[in-house]
Amino acid sequence: MKKLIIITAILITGFINTAKSESKIINHPGFEFGFFYSNLAPYGTWIEIDGGLVVWRPTIIKRGWAPYRQGRWIWTVDGWYWDSYEPFGYIVFHYGRWYYDDYYGWIWIPDYDWAPAWVDWRYDDDYIGWAPLPPYAIFMMNIGIYYTNDYYVPYHHWHFVGYRHFCDPYVYNYYAAPKYRYRIYNRTKYRNNYGYRDGRIVNNGVDVDYVRQRTGQNIRQRDIMRVNDYKEVEKYRGKETEAVRTFVTSREELTRTGLKDVNIEKRNKRSSLDVSKVRLGKDNTEIREHNSDVVKQRQITTERNIELEKKSGNRNEVIIKEKPKNNPEIRRENKTEVKENKNIQTERKKEYNIVPEKKTERQDVKKFEINKNGNTDENRKTEVKRENVNNSKPNYEKQRNENKVQVKTEVKRNNDSNRNQGQDKVERKSNTDNTKKRSR
Repeated sequence: MKKLIIITAILITGFINTAKSESKIINHPGFEFGFFYSNLAPYGTWIEIDGGLVVWRPTIIKRGWAPYRQGRWIWTVDGWYWDSYEPFGYIVFHYGRWYYDDYYGWIWIPDYDWAPAWVDWRYDDDYIGWAPLPPYAIFMMNIGIYYTNDYYVPYHHWHFVGYRHFCDPYVYNYYAAPKYRYRIYNRTKYRNNYGYRDGRIVNNGVDVDYVRQRTGQNIRQRDIMRVNDYKEVEKYRGKETEAVRTFVTSREELTRTGLKDVNIEKRNKRSSLDVSKVRLGKDNTEIREHNSDVVKQRQITTERNIELEKKSGNRNEVIIKEKPKNNPEIRRENKTEVKENKNIQTERKKEYNIVPEKKTERQDVKKFEINKNGNTDENRKTEVKRENVNNSKPNYEKQRNENKVQVKTEVKRNNDSNRNQGQDKVERKSNTDNTKKRSR
């Protein structure tokens, strides 16, 4: 009876497990990540979730494990590089994205592009923090990180540390406690600074000069040595060397299938990841190639515009280059331009001859108003000087001189008339005196 009960329980358990998931040995034709499948299989499980998306879930023994936790930060020629101490870190922290699923926990979605680290940043004057980018985040050359879906990494997925321990080889011993993460998260500001240089993705993150200032340390820049043998990466993992060795291989190597048959489990449990918004792998490649074509087209357009500006910048130079120097058409055009210039100069001279007369009349009015208001001679002289500075045309100077001559002439006439009047008075007086003498 006991044996029957045990057998029945085993059958029921097997039936339930079969209903929950089914395993298959495949070289999946829809997923071209043969290298990843083979090299990550010993450290986790490959799972097919919604929409046929295959993800990797690490086999975690430690409680509270999270991506980008066991390792250290190194400043390199390509920005902030995450040197992982875990045997699978050379793949999952430089390729693909991480997502925390409500049912499966931490899962990794593979991708082709290599980067020093795929993380977001937050910082203030006291703390600096990082968190893994979700699979909704894709890289585009002329934009940087582009999100296909509205998503914010929860605060408890961030690692925060004080600046003095940021570049410490044992930085994981100094993380802020979980009960302080929410407070630190709210007071820090977001930072995302990805670029593209010399065919490589660069993670500048928080400015290294700012980190140097806050830490008080001389953070030296190290080179990156790209190798296609992951065993060499394992050999120098965590060691102090002049150059950081990292695994970077061709896309053909990554997409090569048939390296090893992998057990991929298919679960019936629905994932919280919106698979329709994931654009990694082939889809991201198409977007990136399209984006590259757009950038090239913009460069071509810019070059054309520059060429057109050069051609239209100096019309005479273009004509001289295209036509011989002794061409009669050029001489005719030059003669025509000379005539037009002469006519323009003549018209301007006419205008200048008219304008000063009007200004002279206004000057007289101003002088009259100044005298009427009882202003001093110094004010009148100052006003006249200002008007002389504003009116710098040659005809006005001539007119002013003529006005001066007229004023002098008028003054002389007045003086002469005054003299004549004085003489008349003297003669009248003498005549009066003579008349009185005669009457006596």
